[in-house]
Amino acid sequence: MVIKANYPSDHERSKRTVEAEKFYGTVPHMPFEEYSERLKHCFIMKRKNGILEARLHTNGGPVQWGAPEHQGLHYFFNWAGRDPENEVIIFGGTGPDFFQGIGKTAPDGTWLPATEFTSHPDESWKMYDFQYYDGTNDIEGQIFDIEVPTIGVWCGASFHSDLVLFNDITLCTEDAWTTEMHFRTNMVPGDGVQIAWRELMGRKRYAYAELTGEIITARKALALGMVNEICADTDAAYGRAWEIAELIMRTGTRTTRRITTQILRQKWKEDIAKELRNAFSTEMFVTATEHSPHEADYWQRAKDEAALVMAAEKKGKVIRPRIDGGQEEDEIK
Repeated sequence: MVIKANYPSDHERSKRTVEAEKFYGTVPHMPFEEYSERLKHCFIMKRKNGILEARLHTNGGPVQWGAPEHQGLHYFFNWAGRDPENEVIIFGGTGPDFFQGIGKTAPDGTWLPATEFTSHPDESWKMYDFQYYDGTNDIEGQIFDIEVPTIGVWCGASFHSDLVLFNDITLCTEDAWTTEMHFRTNMVPGDGVQIAWRELMGRKRYAYAELTGEIITARKALALGMVNEICADTDAAYGRAWEIAELIMRTGTRTTRRITTQILRQKWKEDIAKELRNAFSTEMFVTATEHSPHEADYWQRAKDEAALVMAAEKKGKVIRPRIDGGQEEDEIK
């Protein structure tokens, strides 16, 4: 049974906050109509009854990871987080996969590398502007700037899985999978993904996954406690996310919802405050000195490996990471 005190509705409360901002002379928040338009190149947004859905995209489809998305994320978290009319935020990808790859697509359809992520000495300044600054603010913005419950939708293939794992609730599709690529592409894992994976799956399992490039499927993620539910596909996952958002909206009052969210995120906040900025700078140091290749083809090879792992999983088999590629094996329990 849902029990609520006889307070104004959430919509009325948020409107009062908007009016109070103007009355007390504080800097007003950016309205939904403005930030949804300014970020339309990387987000598809809609809002109904206080529930905001934001789908990260590139040209209307899965994300080609580059500066537009990297920058757009922390602006979204800041602007949407300051909007008092947002009560629950659903965040995820677009299409069958969250991520397509790293780089960008030229008007003629050809693939171009993400030059903003270069570690070339002549352009080393980009490592701060387009990697460190955006990256640290992305993670901190998601955890610190958003003060309402969040639901992540992990659809299909994803390499920056922290973006969905850092949400309060995470749903994934049946064909969702990920791999932690930092070490496998000669990079140090310091951009926040290590915090999400280590806390959710445990230190020992994370060390194995990081050093071997283990494929984490939807079923494995559920078993490890990284996600809450598995849905049939992207549409089903967003449909379920809206159902859960409505449930949240009908349970606690506006103030209770927001303060409860801060309790739920306390450990995330501690870990991020203690570790993120120093770890990220270490990642950038090694990226510069060892010329870690953001444009490496490991992601493409990982897709083939993931297909084999998921096929084996359906047979009740496992494929362990090996030098020359794994073979189907019986899992010893």
